[in-house]
Amino acid sequence: MPDKSISHQEILQAPKRTFETVFEHANDAIFVVDLENDSIVDCNPAAEELVEYSREELLSMPASDLHPHNLPQFMDFAESVLERGHSWTDEITCYCKSGDILPAEMSASVVELEGRPHVVNLVRQRTDEEERDWFEALIEHGNDLITVVKPDGTIRYQSETSDTVLGYASDDLRDERYVDFVHPEDEEDVRASLAQMADSSTGVVRRLEYRFRRRDGSWAWLEGAVSYRPKKPITGFVINARDITPEKESQQQAAVLNRTMRHNLRNELSVIIGHAERLSNVDNPEVASTATTMLSKAWNLHDATTYTKDLNDILQSSRVTQKRFDLTALLENTIVDLTDSYPEATFDVDLPDDQLVVAAPKLRVAIDHVLRNAVEHNDADTPRIEVTVRPPSAESSEVYLTVVDNGPGIPAQQREVLLEGEETPLKHGNGIGLWLVNWIITRSGGRITFDENDPRGSRVTLALSPANGIEQ
Repeated sequence: MPDKSISHQEILQAPKRTFETVFEHANDAIFVVDLENDSIVDCNPAAEELVEYSREELLSMPASDLHPHNLPQFMDFAESVLERGHSWTDEITCYCKSGDILPAEMSASVVELEGRPHVVNLVRQRTDEEERDWFEALIEHGNDLITVVKPDGTIRYQSETSDTVLGYASDDLRDERYVDFVHPEDEEDVRASLAQMADSSTGVVRRLEYRFRRRDGSWAWLEGAVSYRPKKPITGFVINARDITPEKESQQQAAVLNRTMRHNLRNELSVIIGHAERLSNVDNPEVASTATTMLSKAWNLHDATTYTKDLNDILQSSRVTQKRFDLTALLENTIVDLTDSYPEATFDVDLPDDQLVVAAPKLRVAIDHVLRNAVEHNDADTPRIEVTVRPPSAESSEVYLTVVDNGPGIPAQQREVLLEGEETPLKHGNGIGLWLVNWIITRSGGRITFDENDPRGSRVTLALSPANGIEQ
């Protein structure tokens, strides 16, 4: 069978009758597009076969509806055609009526129809099945919600992920007003942001967080990256959103935990400590001894609540920023404070003049806890703590901070729980301090390891990344 693929020159230079024959019988899909109105004014039978829409359906739908998954690339391509008179791309996909996504090659030229520029698009399906499967998996089976909103605020396209995330079939949302699904408390902010973007004369991308009504009436928290490019032939908003409801719920739970631990529990413990102090001074030795034990345990609980603010900050931060620290200066300042509080302890240090590292903002908290833990829980007659920093070397690109003590050591079960990252009713730690250290170091992109010291005590090593151009 002869190849009936054609070029733009053959189409544009052919006599009218020949053009009609070529147009109707070409193997390539041909679309005549009015970019100004985002409409298809004509198409050939090959176009109907390619995208599975009838000619009547194609002439009644926006041209951009055939390329919702890579609308920005289609906008760039259309702009290139208008500027140069012709263009070609292989970065376009076509969205079929059946839901299939076809990787395609597209070439186009500008023609004058009724005094206005139109574009003749020749579209040919790429036959790379592996790439086609990749596109389908990326777009239709991803977790993100991709929405195209027209300038009038109605939904032009909604990806099929709306079914699993929101409970709506994609067609349920088409032509609906996007803000009608936004929570009343967030609607004004979303409207104002879209209006400001629409007033911009240049391309804009903005991140928004808002609640979106699910089909069952509940609300999903969405984080959307909204892009608007007014100078493109097809205008509107492209929203790439993800469901952050679990993160928001975790933040709310963290806030409740913070309030309960820092305020309610500390207030109640203050009452218990006050009564226990009075009882510890009575003449009855048995009562005084019991009260002293109660006092010690109450203060331990009271001290544990001091970590809840740091814990709350970590739980509420969905994104981890990185800062630059002078690890040497940080250690020296912490050791000075601990020496004042624990004059009986001896610190042996081996530190470089300075050592810059990159870590999460709470690194000071992690360092303070590791050193404080080595002193406070040390039962030796003379607590001795060795602090060493090893800069990057030919063997390793990391910075190693090692803290060695001569105390009773960290129980094996607690070390295992921290390294495994999970607690169970039968296997758990006895506090939140080392958990806090573990989370901070992990968020810093580092590692924490535990070893036993010989003849007694523990060895804690933090591996951190050296600074590389990140602001302090």
